[in-house]
Amino acid sequence: MNDVYELVGIRGVSFTGSDGKQVEGTNLYLTYEDEYIEGVGVEKVFVTSRRFSSLSFVPDVGGRCRLMYNKYGKIADIVPV
Repeated sequence: MNDVYELVGIRGVSFTGSDGKQVEGTNLYLTYEDEYIEGVGVEKVFVTSRRFSSLSFVPDVGGRCRLMYNKYGKIADIVPV
């Protein structure tokens, strides 16, 4: 599993969920090193607006970080590297 990510993009999103409710949040676009990939790996993660406002750290574009997940596989926090 990848431990250190570099934030390369942030995008605010708003959409209607499968339950018909409005969902607002942020997509984070990240890159990471992986010995099995030629070049870098990429990942997009979604964070709800509520969770985003409670994060202890959000890196600037180009910043490095670690992602912490909860037991449900959702982003719980982001920590600086």
